[in-house]
Amino acid sequence: MLFEATRTHPANRCPILNLEGKAMVKQLFSEENVKKSGIKIVAAYMRCPINTVADHKGFFAIESENPDAITKFFAQLPYM
Repeated sequence: MLFEATRTHPANRCPILNLEGKAMVKQLFSEENVKKSGIKIVAAYMRCPINTVADHKGFFAIESENPDAITKFFAQLPYM
């Protein structure tokens, strides 16, 4: 089944603002971790405006037989 997920976080709390956050995002969205999670990310788009007041938003098209797997996958992201 195909699902859509939208994730939001404040620009000033973006995980890629520091090295630890960049490493966490890279590991989370690695091919191995995504596959292990039981989901398939079909498409993704991140809206990260230069304006530091605006929220960052991620839009994901996800294929999965288990909607709970999607919830569990995105629960790994801090403050999103």
